[in-house]
Amino acid sequence: MEQNLDVDEIWRALKPWGRYQIGQMSIMLVANLPSSINLLAVVFIGYRPQFQCAEISPTNHNSLINSTYDVTYDECSVTMSYNQSNSSQTITSCPNGYEYNAHDDISFVTEWGLVCGESIKVDISQSLMIVGQGLGGLLFTGLSDKFGRKTVHISSHILLFVLCLVTAFIPSYIGFAVLRLFTGMAVEGFLLSSVTLCVETVPMEYRFLAEVAGITAWTTGLVMLTPLAYIMKAFSWRYLQLLLALLSVYSLVEYWLFDESLRWLMANGRLDEAEKVVRKASKMNKMSFDKVISIVKAKMTEMEALDKKNGPILVASEPDAVIKNYIPKNTEVKKYSMIDILRDRLILVNSTILWFVWVTNSLTYTGLNLITPTLYGNRFVNFFLLCAIEYFSALTEFLLLNRIGRKKTLVMLMGIAGGSLLISTLISSLQGESSALGYLATFFVLMGKYGITGAFSSVFLFTSELYPTNLRNSGYGYASAFARIGGVLAPFAYTFHSYVAWGPGVVFSIMCFLSAIMIFHLPETCGRELPTSIEELKMWYKEHSGIQALGIKQNKDTVETKIN
Repeated sequence: MEQNLDVDEIWRALKPWGRYQIGQMSIMLVANLPSSINLLAVVFIGYRPQFQCAEISPTNHNSLINSTYDVTYDECSVTMSYNQSNSSQTITSCPNGYEYNAHDDISFVTEWGLVCGESIKVDISQSLMIVGQGLGGLLFTGLSDKFGRKTVHISSHILLFVLCLVTAFIPSYIGFAVLRLFTGMAVEGFLLSSVTLCVETVPMEYRFLAEVAGITAWTTGLVMLTPLAYIMKAFSWRYLQLLLALLSVYSLVEYWLFDESLRWLMANGRLDEAEKVVRKASKMNKMSFDKVISIVKAKMTEMEALDKKNGPILVASEPDAVIKNYIPKNTEVKKYSMIDILRDRLILVNSTILWFVWVTNSLTYTGLNLITPTLYGNRFVNFFLLCAIEYFSALTEFLLLNRIGRKKTLVMLMGIAGGSLLISTLISSLQGESSALGYLATFFVLMGKYGITGAFSSVFLFTSELYPTNLRNSGYGYASAFARIGGVLAPFAYTFHSYVAWGPGVVFSIMCFLSAIMIFHLPETCGRELPTSIEELKMWYKEHSGIQALGIKQNKDTVETKIN
């Protein structure tokens, strides 16, 4: 195969939804199940039930043995009132431990007594997992650009399986917390390589479908978590953790299930391997390899002829007039490092906006999941609904990403999230003893989850389209690392809520509104080819960045040509 063949045209010639592509993407989407499940399993394995101090003997704490007394048991203290002496004694700890309204090993919180002064350890354990995600984003995405998507995906998945398995048997909190850090790294390397593989396995006009399929698979994993946790609620949290670990056992045979990204192979000059992939895909899709290559060359020749005649052109290639900008492919294989994102001012400014949006999405999305027990109603039902609402987010993406573009979709969803969470916070502050207002507040939290889930999923696709091929995973790496700032803070939303009930909702709302405003500065990427070099990227940024680029900018010299 030749170096300069257009990868999107190869996928089009192979029929975008042939047996080969469907098989490859199905494997990648199944991989999303354990990543979402293990990331948010803490909602159940770290459940904090209602509790109070266990009963004590007051004679051990006061010399007035024969006094008449009353004992009041609070969550973290015991107060004894002595009637004969009109005195009282408060013990600010629980000498005999705690009593829970659930069995003692329903979660690692109850098993290790992580309540009262120790409760911060629960938040820290989840924050360490998010820190691990950030480290994984920086480490594995760079490795993915260098060594390939498949290598990093399989290595991360096997590592995730081993770590989750060991977690089920870990005897101490310290060991558990350390394992959470490395589990976060594995989840991120596993997840981002899956996203990249999916996006690079379809041509430009179907990338949004790959993203929609990805969020659907992610949501399915979360929806599965609720019944699994409910079934296992009568057992120790370790059995649930073991069950979740076994969901990744197929990682041991993944090497033989899918191929390396064709786009990555072509971009790195590994033409022999790329040819094997195309030949395999041709055979599975019942096409001739030679015919596929001839179709690609004919299409590229046609596009180059139009380019020479008219200059840079816009092409309406879809029935709904989706526009794409054709840029001749650079035949030279260029290597980039993550530092290249920081060198150019324009790329850095747009990247900074993306990073803030990622922080907002991560903080709000993770925070809403983790504060589920504070919502009015049954915790299992609430978590299930918060997960199931994500299917509607996927449907919204399917309907809007290609019709109104990435930017408008993102702005709309961020606005819905911010507005809904603000309304929910106001209702909660007025709720009092009203169950009707309690359920209404929960409804608006669901609407906020709908908005932020769609926005979080959309920004994955948007980010992938704003970086060139050999810098795409590095772009993901930076975004993922900055998102962890929000993710690290998210677990503390539960504790924050216990002190300031309206605090998390107000913070989430303000950040969503700010993100919606900042997104206007970014260029619309809907309907254009993925860039292969920084030069192509900078050219696009200069022409289309800014508020005026909310729609696709067309100059009077632009020639629109429809390719049938």
